Amino acid sequence: MKKGYFFTGRVFFLFVLALIAVASKTSEGKPQDLQDISEAEMRVLPRYCADTQGFKYGYKGSPNYQYWESLMGPAFWHLHHYCWSLIQINRSNRAGTPNHRRLSLREAALGGYLYVINNSPDNFVLLPEIYTKKGEVELLLRKIQNANESFAHARKLKPDYWPAYSHWAEYLIRIGQKNDALSIVKSGLKFSPKAKVLLEQYRLLGGKPSDIPTPNETFSPTE
Repeated sequence: MKKGYFFTGRVFFLFVLALIAVASKTSEGKPQDLQDISEAEMRVLPRYCADTQGFKYGYKGSPNYQYWESLMGPAFWHLHHYCWSLIQINRSNRAGTPNHRRLSLREAALGGYLYVINNSPDNFVLLPEIYTKKGEVELLLRKIQNANESFAHARKLKPDYWPAYSHWAEYLIRIGQKNDALSIVKSGLKFSPKAKVLLEQYRLLGGKPSDIPTPNETFSPTE
């Protein structure tokens, strides 16, 4: 009797979970908490977001899709998840957002970044940016080792992508590891010598202008 009751309860529990999952999505698969995206939110997104499916258009419904697809390849059709993640991060950073809501939005954004990474080729042009965004949210979620690996992978994919250096350096500065931060910034300047953020970090860390790497010096983008 007890065994049958447990089985029935378990089936009912799984049924309820399935209903919740269905209720949290629209027919296009968009998360329920992203149904009311404002014009102001759209204005701060990358220009291509409006042309991804799930926003203004469906699959290949945009008059501009051939342009974006020619630049990015088939991975463009996964970018709506990235755009949703950007909105979720922006919403999580709003003043007055309850902590549980902030955490939920950030976890959801991380899932979106991972979705695009897992469904894109290794040469996808936006991967360095997406790995860097992934590292940023992992820092917010206190997944420090994961963040370190994300930034390092972004630097490996595109050594001159300076945000992958500056965000990790900023964290190192915050926890008092200034020598390591200086090493990262110096490595970044080797590949992006005109990056203003890196130059400012270098100055604040006490770096000497004469020590800024020149093109004939060798630095690993992951150090």
